Amino acid sequence: MGDAVDALRAEVRADGLADGGMYRLVVQSYDTSRGPVPGRRERPVGSLQRAVTADELRHGVHVSLLEIRASANSALSQEPYVLAWIEAGQPDLEFDGRTARPRPGSVYGVVKRPMARSNVLQISLNRTLAA
Repeated sequence: MGDAVDALRAEVRADGLADGGMYRLVVQSYDTSRGPVPGRRERPVGSLQRAVTADELRHGVHVSLLEIRASANSALSQEPYVLAWIEAGQPDLEFDGRTARPRPGSVYGVVKRPMARSNVLQISLNRTLAA
């Protein structure tokens, strides 16, 4: 697919969730950091959404997403990060959740992305977005 495409692998975990609930998991990667939650105009370079259960999140959900940049020369900045969050319910956004943003009350996790991409990135959903 070219030099402007890359892949990211991550494991997302969350504890303390009610059993039996279904959640929409959204994972997005960004090349620059402007705060823990991106603004409406910022666009991720990679994103996905999928349905998960509380039990799956306790054991760790493995995800892979494609990152598509404007060009191969669009190098990672010094502050790339990955944002993941869950919301009650099933996936109901466009295919990959690219324009989704966490709502107040969403349980989320954000991690700085290392420049080397060889290992699986660990994301813990251990924060709640304030109103």
